[in-house]
Amino acid sequence: MTFAPLDYLVLILYFISIASIGLWAGRREKNTEDYFLGGRSMPWWAVTFSILATEVSAVTFIGAPGASYLGNYAYLQFAFGSLLGRILIAFLFLPAFYRGRVTSIYQFLNQRFGERSRLTAVIFFFVTRLLASGVRLLVVSLVLSVVTGLPLFIIIIAVAIIALFYTLIGGIKAVIWTDVFQFIIFMGGAWVVIFFLLDAIPGGWEGLRTFVAPEKFRIFDFRLTFTGSQVFLIAFINGCFQTFAALGTDQDLTQRMLTCKNLKQSQRALLLTGLLDFPIVFTYLLIGTALFCLYNVLGHHIPASFLADPDTIFPYFIMTALPAGVRGLLIASIFAAAMSSLDSAINALSSSAIMDIYKPFIRPGASEKHYLKVSRIFVAAFCLLLVISALLLNRIPGGKLWLGFKVTGFTYGALLGIFLLGVLTRRSNDRMNLWAMISSALFLLTLTLIEQFLLGGETLLAWPWYVVIGTAWTFLWGWLFSRPYSTNNTL
Repeated sequence: MTFAPLDYLVLILYFISIASIGLWAGRREKNTEDYFLGGRSMPWWAVTFSILATEVSAVTFIGAPGASYLGNYAYLQFAFGSLLGRILIAFLFLPAFYRGRVTSIYQFLNQRFGERSRLTAVIFFFVTRLLASGVRLLVVSLVLSVVTGLPLFIIIIAVAIIALFYTLIGGIKAVIWTDVFQFIIFMGGAWVVIFFLLDAIPGGWEGLRTFVAPEKFRIFDFRLTFTGSQVFLIAFINGCFQTFAALGTDQDLTQRMLTCKNLKQSQRALLLTGLLDFPIVFTYLLIGTALFCLYNVLGHHIPASFLADPDTIFPYFIMTALPAGVRGLLIASIFAAAMSSLDSAINALSSSAIMDIYKPFIRPGASEKHYLKVSRIFVAAFCLLLVISALLLNRIPGGKLWLGFKVTGFTYGALLGIFLLGVLTRRSNDRMNLWAMISSALFLLTLTLIEQFLLGGETLLAWPWYVVIGTAWTFLWGWLFSRPYSTNNTL
């Protein structure tokens, strides 16, 4: 089914709203603290929704319905570990970041260890964020290409231009307020889909429970095994470490927490995201179960090509089963998922480039007006690099969501290990920290290459363990080859 005029009208209104919010939020930018931290005056509840919009949008919107369509609700087990990860960030990392009054979290590593640790972490962040956000942009753009019929290249460029427009003007304030709006859009769209799905199933919710086997609703798997990625132990550990690293050591997500007025508000915003994560994930898992009931149990028609790729079944339902206007709202939801991931990435990359490289090494002592101008140049440059990254990653065969997890697995462990070394110990060796981080990433990369080329794809170590092993490797190496640091260090 093609787009109706009402669908186009809904999309146009969505894009006008996004642009207007970005322009409103970005007025009166005076310096880099305004541009990157919103003057440290953002409401904690807005920060909560902004973090959620970026964190869960791309993967959850596309991946969760596909996961429950094929299986059950085991995906929700990750949320339990994720909540623990947020608690650890709130009480270990955020106090250190607020004491140091940092704009980029890698400034903390400079305060604690020195320039080598800081610059190594910044490079790891650049590589990780360009690849991981490139995957996010690609995944959602692939879905948009399927449902709109437009070429993938056009979709990626369109998403990038719109996100660049308001981020370039308004900085982090534009990112946060547009994310709040986009969170409302894609969660509202999900609830609308559930309404139409239950309406199509005889008996509604009770009918869904009748037609679908109880196994499809199962959440917990308490088997004692280290090989399956969906047993509770592995899901809990992976959820904890992935969240601990992503929200605690990646400027993309941590930057939002530093925009709150004080530490307590920042902690409140972060912990609330962990609680809200459960109903959000459940909502998208329920969509997958209802789609399974509709197409596999009740036998509604769906082309075999869509059944071969569960991640496309949700978009197929949007385009064929929803009425005009509602269909436009759901396409706007997918755009929201794409842009809420892209806007924060380019702002975070720019903030780190300015605060960790340009300001201390290239133009120290320049005016705030100059830094603000260069910040916007970096935003545009990183937006272009993310577009290039998405297009290049599309050439890699295989599952794109899996690729996103794999990319972060190589570097998140090293980043988390070095930050933990900074907050949990009184030891320091700036030079050895560099080698601890590099050796951790090289070990995991070597393991992957052995699996791929020597073992013919046989898995020695499942990707959920990458961050755990990388963290332990970096922390222990850094601790063993370090010495107590000066007691006059106030951090």
